[in-house]
Amino acid sequence: MSTRPTRVLTAGRSSAHTLDVPERGRALWAVALMALIGVLVQVSLLPYARVADGIADIVVSVVVAAALFRGSLVGAVTGFASGMLIELTAPIGTLGVLALLYLIVGSVCGRYCERAEATALLPPMVLIVAATAFVQLGYGSVQLLLGTSVFAVDFTARVLVPTLILSALLGPLVLVVARRLLGEPRVVEPFMMPR
Repeated sequence: MSTRPTRVLTAGRSSAHTLDVPERGRALWAVALMALIGVLVQVSLLPYARVADGIADIVVSVVVAAALFRGSLVGAVTGFASGMLIELTAPIGTLGVLALLYLIVGSVCGRYCERAEATALLPPMVLIVAATAFVQLGYGSVQLLLGTSVFAVDFTARVLVPTLILSALLGPLVLVVARRLLGEPRVVEPFMMPR
């Protein structure tokens, strides 16, 4: 048995570079830890810090950060796992809806991983606000399909706008922590074979 770490080929912004398997595992554990802490904060603390009926969606920020720093696959898996954890721990009646919405957010935002804009602050903040709006509108649409009657003006004024503002305020903090834990943006494909 060889004690040397296996080298895995990953795609970077400018060229292909290698990443040690232990470093890759550490990066994925950091993403899993961020997602778990994000879910715990979302279901335990943030319901008490609401404005009108809006609650900051820190999980969207975590999913966007994981996708921006590690790519579409890691972002999609993080989104799905975070959504399922929220639905299993919080008393909501639709199992799988948030998981699907967060999966879409992680997959779409992960496409920006290899771009130079991933290291700036404004494009990720725009992604966080847009992803929060997508999740809120998607979940609201499902609730409408299930027969919950909500007026559009009330939903927008009491839920959507406060949620967007609170999520935008917490977004930079999550991005800074993700940058500190994950380092430079790079696509990580956990099962990619070396070339």
